[in-house]
Amino acid sequence: MNTWLPLARAHETELFDLIEKLVLIETPTSNKAANDRVSTLAAELLRSLGGDVTVHPQPIYGDHVSARWTGDKSKPDKQHAFIVGHLDTVWPVGTLARMGYRERDGRMYGPGVLDMKAGIATTIVGLRILQSNDLWPDRPITVLFNTDEEVGSPSSRALVESLATGAAYALIMEPGQAGAGALKTQRKGLGEFRISVEGKASHAGAFPERGASAIHELSQKVIELQAMNDWPNGITVNTGLISGGSARNTIPAYADATIDVRVRTLAQAEQIEAQIRALKPGIKGTSLRIEGGFHRPPMPRTPELAKLAETLIRWSEEIGFTLTEESTGGGSDANLTAAMGVPSADGLGSKGQNPHAEGENIEIGEQTNRLALFMQAINSL
Repeated sequence: MNTWLPLARAHETELFDLIEKLVLIETPTSNKAANDRVSTLAAELLRSLGGDVTVHPQPIYGDHVSARWTGDKSKPDKQHAFIVGHLDTVWPVGTLARMGYRERDGRMYGPGVLDMKAGIATTIVGLRILQSNDLWPDRPITVLFNTDEEVGSPSSRALVESLATGAAYALIMEPGQAGAGALKTQRKGLGEFRISVEGKASHAGAFPERGASAIHELSQKVIELQAMNDWPNGITVNTGLISGGSARNTIPAYADATIDVRVRTLAQAEQIEAQIRALKPGIKGTSLRIEGGFHRPPMPRTPELAKLAETLIRWSEEIGFTLTEESTGGGSDANLTAAMGVPSADGLGSKGQNPHAEGENIEIGEQTNRLALFMQAINSL
């Protein structure tokens, strides 16, 4: 029998107690105080493991936390392992009171339990078990917990890239893909654009001809954007938010839209960005301002990434569970680490259902398997 699973089972109470503790601290990305509470807890836990902990203060988002352990001093050239997780969730404060935290039919339910409090707890408990059982690897280890991943890591991207530099591999402790909990070995690149339209206000009943409708202009741009979709080739362009106008009886002088764009390749990103920036106003008296760009590069399934996934899948079979791999249209910090040439395993953190949705949950038994695999990865890669 694989020795990692019995070791993980012996620490299940510790694992699930920490998952519960983290879930009970609500951490929507937009709430700095809430995220600071959980990042303070994370820093204390990492310090208890002897890590050289740094708190990275942030003016808008919660403070990010990193920790580093030096490796065997007789092997100074050994590359470090890089572990990444995010403390923020998509759920507003108050969700816990409505949704609740509970265990039922072999699953744990609660806002953020899958994405990704379980992955955070697995990292901390897994490192603690390795340390207490003299199973710590001889390579250095760096851990980063950030607080803005759910909005694209705007304040932590540079930190992710800095800490990933020179890593032997990266484990991104996000939940696995879909119901299978698969490793995500290919991710799309993500872009966010904002189109602002200025028009000219006028009374809609008395002098409509004197106005220039910003909403009318923006609606035409939305149609042009929709035509850029190429779903068979993986290009999606979605106008997700629109606002504008000031009154029912006034020709609107202002309107804006936020556009989500996803692509499979850098060439597609360049093509779509050029098309969006080339948009021109079609209604006399209106003007456009286009802002934004791609904030996550595509993550292709490189040979190095595939080899890492194959190793983890083989080890999962030895532990006694089935791990697979899939591609996804979503983005994560793995897009950043992989773009730097670091072999990145994304989706190791947990298996469950309904991320970002009612009924979010993890499989309790599977979480023990994930703890066992995480420990083997850190010890043996």
